[in-house]
Amino acid sequence: MISEQRVIDIVTEVLELENGKITSLSSSENTEQWDSLNHLGILISLDKSLDGQAAKIPELATATSIKEIVTLLNKNIDG
Repeated sequence: MISEQRVIDIVTEVLELENGKITSLSSSENTEQWDSLNHLGILISLDKSLDGQAAKIPELATATSIKEIVTLLNKNIDG
């Protein structure tokens, strides 16, 4: 299980934003810095953080919100 806060922290770091700028409601639609290149960075950081488990979830490539990412990760990763 991965916490929503952990995903928020990873996205905040990748997008180089101040703490508190990313919330559970953040997505590529409402976050200017969250473009396709940074989305790749988010996926890479998540994968590193989860010991390679994120790379096994193809749906993450099109997950463009914090909620969607958390849902997919928790549905597909081990403990």
